[in-house]
Amino acid sequence: MASAEPRKKKTPVALVKTGRGNLGGSTFLSAIGEIAIYRGTPPLLADGDARNPGISITKTLYDKYGVPRPTSEEAAKLREWFADIFGRAAASGQSLVVDVGGGDRTLETWAKDENIIKLAEGLGISVTGAFMIGPQQGDTAYLERLWASALFRPSRAVFVFNEWTVPTGHDPDRIYGEVLSRLNGLNFDGCDTAILRVPKLSCLPLVLESGLTFHDAAAGKSRPDGTPLDPFRRAMIQNWLDTLKERIGEAGIEDWLP
Repeated sequence: MASAEPRKKKTPVALVKTGRGNLGGSTFLSAIGEIAIYRGTPPLLADGDARNPGISITKTLYDKYGVPRPTSEEAAKLREWFADIFGRAAASGQSLVVDVGGGDRTLETWAKDENIIKLAEGLGISVTGAFMIGPQQGDTAYLERLWASALFRPSRAVFVFNEWTVPTGHDPDRIYGEVLSRLNGLNFDGCDTAILRVPKLSCLPLVLESGLTFHDAAAGKSRPDGTPLDPFRRAMIQNWLDTLKERIGEAGIEDWLP
């Protein structure tokens, strides 16, 4: 019997979120980071918001796999923080998940001034932009302005539409169709692009309140009060994770993510 071929080592990826806020980006990054961690290839988690927690809200994982958040929103301090996290990833050979938070403008300017995408790729780290897109016209306009500015132009970009942003009572399929129509009208020359639709998890607030990871909540791990989530909600969370993984596969972007 022929022996199985060894699994090819995955190239480290820096997944950097950008776009307007309140579009479910931190939830998306948390899920991507978790999937990699539970797969056995933990990335560095980096929360760049000095005031409000983003990806670091999942404290159990961030305490183990996260880097200290920046101490200030001052541009010079943020630039130093960005350089530190990319340096740590390059030194360890790990992938990197970056929740930019309130430092998006600093990142964009620094990316252009220092040519960080070229530098990272020269060190063997592929950079993928996670461009959050919501149901509003202004979300698409923001991305168009950002691309035209040439501040942050990775060679690969995933446009992430989180169904959580769809107002209650509205049809997610119709809203998603409108988003696709607007994206198809944009020009991202020189960039490989893909679209990822993240399903809505209606019990997300309960998961966040529990302090559990998505995977642990689905597996029936106990909350601080000693009780697990009920079986129905555990099944909802597992289905959410499975659907997200399926959609990543359908989009063909497994190698674009950590």
